[in-house]
Amino acid sequence: MSSLPSTARAAVLTAFGQPLEIRELAVGKPEPGALTVRVLASTICGTDVHFWRGEGNSHWRLPVVLGHEIVGEVAAIGAGAEVDSLGEPLAIGDRVVWTHGPCGHCHNCTVAKHPEWCSNIKMGHSHPISEPPFMAGTFAEYSYVWPSSGRVKVPDGVADGWASAASCALRTVISAFETLGAIDERHTVVIQGAGPLGLFATAIASLKQPRRLVVVGAPAERLELATEWGADEVVDITVDRTPEERRRRVRDAVGARGADVALELSGGRGAFAEGIELLGDGGRYMVVGTIGGGSQEVNAPMIVWKALTIFSNKSAFTDSYAAAIQFLARHRDRFDWNRMLSRTYPLERTTEALESMERFAEIKAVIRPNG
Repeated sequence: MSSLPSTARAAVLTAFGQPLEIRELAVGKPEPGALTVRVLASTICGTDVHFWRGEGNSHWRLPVVLGHEIVGEVAAIGAGAEVDSLGEPLAIGDRVVWTHGPCGHCHNCTVAKHPEWCSNIKMGHSHPISEPPFMAGTFAEYSYVWPSSGRVKVPDGVADGWASAASCALRTVISAFETLGAIDERHTVVIQGAGPLGLFATAIASLKQPRRLVVVGAPAERLELATEWGADEVVDITVDRTPEERRRRVRDAVGARGADVALELSGGRGAFAEGIELLGDGGRYMVVGTIGGGSQEVNAPMIVWKALTIFSNKSAFTDSYAAAIQFLARHRDRFDWNRMLSRTYPLERTTEALESMERFAEIKAVIRPNG
């Protein structure tokens, strides 16, 4: 085990919606099966903004260290944690991404075989700083890999910021496409959303070479990137402002019958109802972005009359993390992944980065706690 500092800095959420406080916290030593990591980069997910505002997490026991998209450098290795989940040896200084910590005993872990749905899952960003390992979120100089967490070594050639974004946004999208099933030259695809999820989905979908690929979102700069990454047509929601206008634009692009496949990756209020209207008979709809905002009015009979199949995707586990890292490495010459990353912030400016993400001024803000 390497020598760890006794304390390190973290950006701590003490009250919802308030500026994060920079505090000095104890650095947790790894128990058997665990790792303590030095944070290299933590990208901000849209969920981090919601959690900062107290949306959907009001039951949390504050204070906590926010953040869950991360790549870290192994700083200390607990007994039995000398290899990653793929069997690759781990050493001090290796870079890793990792999953939340499932319990391994609940129905979702053992019967459903989906540990990412675990009823008792340990999530670093909701773990109170009063309990070991103290710093388990990622807006901190150090973080923690639970003994039950899957962990994947990051190879050379995958930049820190890319790997961090892969640990939530990309692995989620990869898992969603695996659930959706085959997409090829016979299909038309619509992606709702031009944020990190939507842009990663654009890259993945374009490689499947669908007959037409349409991205619906904003702002214009993100839609330009979507075009560079393979979209045949983009629909700017700040120009085509009503669902009727957008439906007309989409059908002009994919045909009057409607799309074969749609992915809701925007989280926009009303996006789910709109997506149903964009699909043709027998269409497949993957819903990922709609995680907040309360109930929506939906034309439910349309689902039946069109014989739609509705999918959803909640998080992902180790296999999708590994696939995400390999996807970045394999296609780095086709896609400039740095275009996904926006400004870089030191730890003490994490609140500013959250505010910027909330204004949609960034695609992915990057926190560099250790400079």
